[in-house]
Amino acid sequence: MKTIARTLFGISVLACGINAMAAEDEAIRHYTYSLDGIQEVVIDGSVGTMEIRHSDSDELKVELELEGTRHMWVLSKRDVSDIELVDKVRGDRLSLSLKDHDVDHVKVHWRVDLPSVERTRVNMGVGAIDGEFGDTELTLDLGVGEGDIRVMRSVAGRVETSAGVGSAELRGASDVVSRRAMVSENTLGYGEGTRKMELSVGVGEMKVHLTDRTLSTAQSW
Repeated sequence: MKTIARTLFGISVLACGINAMAAEDEAIRHYTYSLDGIQEVVIDGSVGTMEIRHSDSDELKVELELEGTRHMWVLSKRDVSDIELVDKVRGDRLSLSLKDHDVDHVKVHWRVDLPSVERTRVNMGVGAIDGEFGDTELTLDLGVGEGDIRVMRSVAGRVETSAGVGSAELRGASDVVSRRAMVSENTLGYGEGTRKMELSVGVGEMKVHLTDRTLSTAQSW
């Protein structure tokens, strides 16, 4: 009986060792999605930072950098080994997101290579977005943080930027009208194209630049 007990104890210790080795507090994930039949892309970044670059490919690529952080008195960092991107396709819409509990005590950086699609929606609760967008109707909503966005003047039509508390800047557009009331700001202007652009931040800064410069094409990784 003692021999059996020692054996079971040894198995238990071995299992714990395997679990410990499987745990990781840093990880990089790569995902590739075909956009065949997709007209709308929705990206929900929740909390973190996001870098979006226009791509001439017919595939959307995402790189996620994950880093667990310590929480209060816990000495070890959050294990990120089981965190994965959630993707859903409904009709012609592709949605990408992370579960709310997956971003608790985790630093997340998105790198997105985004081809032109009919419609693009980007949501971020708290963080920063640096983006270059191709030929697409764009809606971008940032709760708290900073947005620095560039689009081609030849593509953009009506462009509206707003900040509930902070600043909303629009450069390179024509017929620009800016309204400021107390701590909020709303700026409206026009490009030379037809794509509607709506970009907002609840608290922070939203900067939008319409440019004639050819957007930098995302590089493969």
